[in-house]
Amino acid sequence: MIAAVKIRGNVDVPQPVKDTMTNLGLKNRNEIRLYEDTESVKGMLNKAKDFIAYGEVSEETVEMLEDRYGSAEVGNTINAKPPRKGFKNTKRNVKQGGSLGNHGEIDDLIQRMV
Repeated sequence: MIAAVKIRGNVDVPQPVKDTMTNLGLKNRNEIRLYEDTESVKGMLNKAKDFIAYGEVSEETVEMLEDRYGSAEVGNTINAKPPRKGFKNTKRNVKQGGSLGNHGEIDDLIQRMV
């Protein structure tokens, strides 16, 4: 299962990326959404990687989301709080020391948001 978190807003976003985020169901900042692990979803997440954080999520983290916000199923949008101690950097990729892009495992970020 893959989780995506919208980190940046919609200002100065190119229209194709904005359409992709709409198709993913990410409208507002700090929203978390769970997806099945398919190639089409991975392609859309990769296209929006400069505005979202995404990665594999463990069952323990999904259970934490269910305890805190109720239903944490594939396709449901969760309006979460910003992470404790904030994002590392909202303009840089994970490889550059920021918060955007593919995290591999995104459990740490989501657990700080719960």
